[in-house]
Amino acid sequence: MESTITQQIRQLYEVERLSHRQIAQKLMISRKKVRRIIRGQSLKKPPRKLLIQPYERLIREWYQENPFLKAIQIHDRLKSYGFPGGYDTVKLYTRSFRKRKSGQFHELEFLPGEEAQVDWMEYRFPFGTLYGFVLILAYSRYLFAQFYPRHSLEFFLDGHISAFQEIKGIAHRHRYDNLKSVILKRTPEITFNPQFLDFARHYAFSIHPCTPGRANEKGRVERVIRDIKDFLNITPCRDIYEANRKIYLWRGEKNQRIHRSTGLKPIDLLKNEKLKTLPRIPYQPYRVVLSQISKTGWAEFDTNRYSTPSSLSGQPCEIFAYPDRLEISVHRKKIAAHARSFERHQKIENPAHREKLLNRTPHFKAQRIFQLLNQMDPCVTHFLREAQEDGQDLLTVASDLFPLLVQNSKARFLSAIREANHLKTFKLKYVQSLLQSPRCQPDPLIQPQDSKLLTITYTRRSLHDYDQLV
Repeated sequence: MESTITQQIRQLYEVERLSHRQIAQKLMISRKKVRRIIRGQSLKKPPRKLLIQPYERLIREWYQENPFLKAIQIHDRLKSYGFPGGYDTVKLYTRSFRKRKSGQFHELEFLPGEEAQVDWMEYRFPFGTLYGFVLILAYSRYLFAQFYPRHSLEFFLDGHISAFQEIKGIAHRHRYDNLKSVILKRTPEITFNPQFLDFARHYAFSIHPCTPGRANEKGRVERVIRDIKDFLNITPCRDIYEANRKIYLWRGEKNQRIHRSTGLKPIDLLKNEKLKTLPRIPYQPYRVVLSQISKTGWAEFDTNRYSTPSSLSGQPCEIFAYPDRLEISVHRKKIAAHARSFERHQKIENPAHREKLLNRTPHFKAQRIFQLLNQMDPCVTHFLREAQEDGQDLLTVASDLFPLLVQNSKARFLSAIREANHLKTFKLKYVQSLLQSPRCQPDPLIQPQDSKLLTITYTRRSLHDYDQLV
């Protein structure tokens, strides 16, 4: 049975004798369609011959030889055979060939203390992205997890050290994915991170890298990362400290809960783990970065600038990045130490580093000293503001505080300022008394009761007497 549009066109053409153009205008369709219906042709377009059709047999043979070929690899091969189509055509056609087939694997079993599985996880909180270090013992399923603001090598090492201290030992083997902190490259052969090799040698555990694409090899840690993300999805956190506190409580409950696979609590099975003993000397978690001190006395690290003594401007330096601090060395001698900042584009300055520069520019020395101290720490800013409200001259107080900073370490100086703030004693003399080193008193001489003992004389023996004893 003909469709309604076909009947209308035939009626207008055969009965009312309208032209092709008039029919197309009346029915608001194309003249080409009108002409095709009048000639008795089907409205359906003839099937187009696919560009890739002549190459179908070749593609099937390639996937039979290598089932893991990518669409871009197939496209590159087809171009050498003169294929005129684009990548999207090949990608669409080869989709059915590239479906991953469900794998079948043997269940892995481990001996006590044999293996620990380690991985990073990333989670986006409302306040920013944090990186979770996750370690799980393969036998007992005891879980350790801790969040860090970065996932670079120093935090990776610190996560291991914290886990070792909690479980009071080390598994004989550690299994890792393709982490840059562990494996630098795989071809033509596996190249390990030299500093991580030194770390593994210090704690005497072997490294087992997983086969690429085989997540089942470390299925225990992959599963527990899913559980952590499910917990965080329903747990609000305001900062990294709250995130670590809540994950600590959560994993504590998990380690106390009966595991579905072992039927026992991980905390109880941990006692049966045959772990290696911790070395007496702990490893220092740091990463070395080569840098250059600027002409104005700054060393840049992670977009932030840290001050160094002005006399070392322009020198090459080494930055030792620890999880909580930075140490800057020139010619293997430490010249500066700062608390590490995880914000961006900040200036962290120690005013004592500008002492020589201030002596060269006395015309604005007092103002510059005040500026340096005021930006040093919030506790110093509070002390200066309260001293000014107490009627003291602000520039004079800052100038008198500066020598105390130069003569003492930064940590000791700030500790004295905080103590003064706590007692609400905003006096320079009080800070000086806190920083004043106790005078060394000479030990009293011990006199014998019989003073004649001090006048005893004796006859020295000749060295020949000792030769006779040989």
